[in-house]
Amino acid sequence: MRSATGGRVPAPHPDAVLSRVSCAPPGDRHPVTVMSERITDIFTDLGYQVAEGPEVEAEWFVFDALNMDENHFARDRDHTFYVADPSDTERGCGLVLRGHTSPVQIRRMLTSEPPIRMICAGRVFRPDPLDATHSPVFTQAEGLVVDRGLTMADLASTLDHFAASVFGEGVVTRLRPHWFAYTEPSAEIDVACAVCRGTPDRACRTCGGLGWVEWGGCGMVHPRVLATCGIDPAEYGGFAFGVGVERTLMLRHGLDDIRALGETPLPFDPAGPPRFQRVRRMAGRVLTSAGYVETTAFPFVGTTSWDALGLAADDPRRRSLTLVNPLDPGEPELRTTLLPGLLDVLRRDAERGRTRLGLFEQGTVFTSPVLTGQAPQVPTGHRPEEGDLRALRALVPAQPYHLAAVLAGEPRWAELVDVARAVASATSATGGAVRLTTREGGPPPWLPGRCVALLVGATVLGHAGQLSPATVDALGLPPGTSAMEFDLSALERLTKPSNPREKEKL
Repeated sequence: MRSATGGRVPAPHPDAVLSRVSCAPPGDRHPVTVMSERITDIFTDLGYQVAEGPEVEAEWFVFDALNMDENHFARDRDHTFYVADPSDTERGCGLVLRGHTSPVQIRRMLTSEPPIRMICAGRVFRPDPLDATHSPVFTQAEGLVVDRGLTMADLASTLDHFAASVFGEGVVTRLRPHWFAYTEPSAEIDVACAVCRGTPDRACRTCGGLGWVEWGGCGMVHPRVLATCGIDPAEYGGFAFGVGVERTLMLRHGLDDIRALGETPLPFDPAGPPRFQRVRRMAGRVLTSAGYVETTAFPFVGTTSWDALGLAADDPRRRSLTLVNPLDPGEPELRTTLLPGLLDVLRRDAERGRTRLGLFEQGTVFTSPVLTGQAPQVPTGHRPEEGDLRALRALVPAQPYHLAAVLAGEPRWAELVDVARAVASATSATGGAVRLTTREGGPPPWLPGRCVALLVGATVLGHAGQLSPATVDALGLPPGTSAMEFDLSALERLTKPSNPREKEKL
């Protein structure tokens, strides 16, 4: 078996259940996913730990803890998506879709003792209409180091190593003074143009002949941020940096339109992931081995989506988070399933004549918490009381990570069941052995008699089968379209190693 980049990889499933899968053309992973993994690999080689955090997050973690006061521009509804209070959809409830991954840094500093070295790559959200250089959903990679005796020189050398690892040997960075609320001093990061290699060239579309392009932001962690996280700024310092993953790809490949990343095959070869990412990477490799192509979809949905899937009024998947300030008034909710966005991508591809295409997506879905009043008011400048932190964390809803795949053309939904079995079998290699079984039946949008539940033991992870004709017609899909979706977070929990020594290895 070959990886998406053409290299040999070990067969992830001993029983070759994919031998019956005949999806074409050959699959591939999404370039943003692979670049995110490449970035985290660069820093895990330096001893950083990979971290992640909620995409729907409490405002305190996103703003207050980062020294962003109530007048900071990022709090405007033009810059941040606010989750609505169910009792008053014009008012926020203390939750937002994170506009940066910096709250992951706050969570890590609150729960870890220095020295700290962490890297995070994840999706962020801003109310920007999609155009050549903006997207309402994009990916950031951020690093944080907290230790004694750190200086801007340590930050600069780290960024030079980062640039050379991504763009090629000899590519360096420069820092321009700037202002960020959460760092002091702060700087914007420029990188020598990877297309013209830093040699001024009037014909270079990427740098415009300047030889340098803006890459991201960085600085020394503000003492107030350290103090808010319970770290003594008189004893410890820190530096942080952040770049856009899509922007990194655009700079690396000389692209001038972010929308091209949805279709452009870019050559990367990820390797050496930490344990918590291995399940997701293995799942992606299984799907691409079977010929499926990875895509990403925006997480915004509306009543039309639920109606098209045939969900009853009391279906729990309709209990979703609603945004105060959605981009599209017809799609004010956050997805509780990956299917609406994934099927919409499939429909558009089918309209282009690709009627035998298999697609898959991995990503977060959002549950609706039980909200009992407004978010707690937590001060900054010192570590919060444990009760306040518990209240903030309790406010944030569960956000499981799902895997879904869709297959257009003649009904061959059994192939999707085989793919799900292969993912579970491959995942066993990262921890305890599990066996995926099936049971007849499933909820809408699947067709009764042509769908199964996917189980590990007594735990129902998800479903696979042919979609109902009503859903196919409502969404304008090719006849016989099939779909599979299950909870990858639950599968990951079920495959965690029980042997402490094995945990250390992973």
